Amino acid sequence: MLTREMLRSGSGLPELYTDRVRLRQLQARDYPALERILSDPLVIRYVNRIRKPVDARMRRLVAQIRVAADSLDSLHFAVEWHGGNTAANNEPGELNELNERSHSPLLGIASFQQWNEKAGEAQLGYILDRPFWGQGLATEVVEEMLRFGFGALKLKRIEGRCQEDNQASVRVLIKNKMRLLRTISAYDHSGEVPSVLVFSITQGDYA
Repeated sequence: MLTREMLRSGSGLPELYTDRVRLRQLQARDYPALERILSDPLVIRYVNRIRKPVDARMRRLVAQIRVAADSLDSLHFAVEWHGGNTAANNEPGELNELNERSHSPLLGIASFQQWNEKAGEAQLGYILDRPFWGQGLATEVVEEMLRFGFGALKLKRIEGRCQEDNQASVRVLIKNKMRLLRTISAYDHSGEVPSVLVFSITQGDYA
């Protein structure tokens, strides 16, 4: 079982692998690429519900990730290709955009947020750069994160949240056997702040 004390002692997060990507501990050198990813209005649109300028939202979120990672309240993995993987699954017309935007190997991040080691609970989060949407990568990453969470971390319950209009993310969570528990209403009469769907899976459901 991987504990917070073990991570504080310097053992670090293990590397995780799927068929196409490697998940490794997020490092300081990844933050410029993460800032670029979160500067995309379509990416950050689905990450938080704050309706401020994109740059302000990006900086606030990156600061939160840094603080949570340093305190080990959250466990953040960088997502990158491994082995000989390239953008082979993209249509030819998409390659130029992909190459222009992929000057960093960072595809995105995957996280266990609000990690409660005593209760055995955490909230799953993931962000992928826009050129890598629609390729099944999020489903692949979430599957591996659940395996790690219920295996190495011995979690009893993992929660996943997404905005109500983010149907792609809804499909990812459902494909990984997560069940809808409730909806967090926006309580915003302007309609600009979306409601959030809360999904969950327990160790028993996963087994």
